[in-house]
Amino acid sequence: MNKLLLLQPPRSREKLTAALELAGVSYTQHSFIQITEVASSITDLTTADAIIWVSKNAVMFAKAQRLQLPDKVAMYAVGPSTACLASEQFNKPCECPTFVHSSEALLKLPELQQLTNQQWFIVKGIGGRTLLADTLTARGANITDVMVYQRTKKPLKDTAIVQDWKQHIDTIAISSAEQLAFFISELDHDALSWLERCHWIVPSERLAALLPFCKADNITITQSASENAMINALINNGSNYD
Repeated sequence: MNKLLLLQPPRSREKLTAALELAGVSYTQHSFIQITEVASSITDLTTADAIIWVSKNAVMFAKAQRLQLPDKVAMYAVGPSTACLASEQFNKPCECPTFVHSSEALLKLPELQQLTNQQWFIVKGIGGRTLLADTLTARGANITDVMVYQRTKKPLKDTAIVQDWKQHIDTIAISSAEQLAFFISELDHDALSWLERCHWIVPSERLAALLPFCKADNITITQSASENAMINALINNGSNYD
């Protein structure tokens, strides 16, 4: 029996799960990350020349905390789902890379090249990569991190579930390096052969590089963590599940 394991927070990708159900794809989803709101020490963003939304969680928690934005501000996001949500919630345009959805691609946008003395706010969770802040600082921007949530490890309570996965799961889709690290940390050494056999769906070369136990032909890189990219990889490209 072929079955897909989606490693993602529950209800985070309802368009993807609806498409899988419509296509008759057998799947299960699990998350090793607990996401909780953190009250930001910074609520006034009215001095911003630009704002970067790192994730949909960043948008939703910022909205819930009523962060104050300027009337006119440039907004950016890594991917289209976050960009659409930010535009919807704050009633302002939000740009993102067109084809490849990653921090590296965002940094290639022409608007992000010459930033001398500009005030940029990055709305994000605690921790995570510093690539955006480091690069924009090097380009002359004054960066303020606005942290509105945190990610903590969610331990696996029922270890028997792993045995079920080993028997039935042959494809794993994951979009977060942190989720991957927590997932692997919960497995014993005997799970390695199962992980090697599985086909992996990941959004970037960076995440693929964290799968040294997999052969290259067992990894599909979507170039985006968006739901449409995952749907295309899992359904439209002919993946077949019973």
